[in-house]
Amino acid sequence: MKFSPGDPVYIKSNDEEGVILEMIDAVTAKVRAGGVAYHVNLEDLEHPYLRWFLNKKTDDQGRPKYGDQIHKEKNFKRQQTLPDGIHLVFMPEYTPDFMEDKVTKFKIFLYNETPDKIEMDYDCRIKSDSVFAISSLLYPHSEFYLHDLSFEDAANSPAFVYKLVLADDIRFEAEDRLALKPKKLFDRLAETRYANQPLFSFLLRETIEEKKAIEVVKTYFATSPSKSEASEHFFDFEKARKETKYEVDLHIEKLTKNYQHLGNSEILEIQMAAFKKALDLAIATHQYALVLIHGVGKGVLKNEIHKHLNQTNHVKNYVNAYDIRYGFGATEVFFKY
Repeated sequence: MKFSPGDPVYIKSNDEEGVILEMIDAVTAKVRAGGVAYHVNLEDLEHPYLRWFLNKKTDDQGRPKYGDQIHKEKNFKRQQTLPDGIHLVFMPEYTPDFMEDKVTKFKIFLYNETPDKIEMDYDCRIKSDSVFAISSLLYPHSEFYLHDLSFEDAANSPAFVYKLVLADDIRFEAEDRLALKPKKLFDRLAETRYANQPLFSFLLRETIEEKKAIEVVKTYFATSPSKSEASEHFFDFEKARKETKYEVDLHIEKLTKNYQHLGNSEILEIQMAAFKKALDLAIATHQYALVLIHGVGKGVLKNEIHKHLNQTNHVKNYVNAYDIRYGFGATEVFFKY
């Protein structure tokens, strides 16, 4: 069927009537229904004229009734399709093939199956490169179309980085990433085909909990401390957030101008001090990841960094993989809280 902006439509999966706001692409439209705007597949839409006739919204000659001739319908609450929580949803699209239909791409959605309005930041990354990023609002019990992802990219271990904050109470916040390995993708796709389902999903969060405040340890003095002494015992969270960086270059020329006279041990000491400061700030401000650029060289700095990471709480894991920007000269650290 052909649709245009402004057309009234019936959304089959929701059993709901709405209007088309915008044609996104050849297979997707943005609609408004029940006071909420969201994206739907065109295959889920049909013109509502036959339903109007069957429900007596037209007269016997098929002409629409107007005004008080039509009884006001009860407000329809969207039927929940997934368990409670926020879900990352994959809708595979197939092309016919001789033996079996092939998946060419996935349509990626966020489903908000909670009663809360949520501000979200989303970033799909492949090998540290951003494929698609967006910040928007998730309405209660609604779907939000994000982007298309080719089958090749989906099978290339993408990471879906997200931050969710309650719009009405910013104390409630969740930040994490979902790493999709090829085996997990193929298993879920096989399960979906076997069950004859149109999509599969991953639960990101069942609820969004209040973010724990960082505990500030106060030291009491018998006499009034000097300003410098007091500053040593007070953690300035806002200042720390401004100083945190996602990417830290540990090459000595980036850390000090006067390095030509320094010995190897002195250089390593300066680099490790800068690394530990960046790591402490990242953990204190609950950063989700940190990139440490240490170079290749003889691997002394890298080995010392990895040794320290192995002994550090809140380090979930770290990766020293090839990256087009750094080669093998960087380590990306991921945290858990």
